Amino acid sequence: MLRPRGLSTIVGMIPPGTKIELNGPDFLRERRIQGTMMGSNHFRLDIPRLVEFHMQGRMKLDELVSNRLKLDQINDGFSALQRGGIARNVVVFD
Repeated sequence: MLRPRGLSTIVGMIPPGTKIELNGPDFLRERRIQGTMMGSNHFRLDIPRLVEFHMQGRMKLDELVSNRLKLDQINDGFSALQRGGIARNVVVFD
């Protein structure tokens, strides 16, 4: 499904020792595949910029949080994630 001279980036964690099998002839038309670690970001530059976007209201992080939990509710949070329907839990330290 990758066009000729296209680039595909694998995102996410692949367990150590996992083998990926690819069809060799698919790469004859200059198709490429690559991996990324943490989105290939530059923490010292990107994190302050993202914080500033959030502070300016240009990045709506609060809308991405499904639930806020206290530390003693952490197991309930993991259970909710396993059941599905929740994207992100945030642990709040008072």
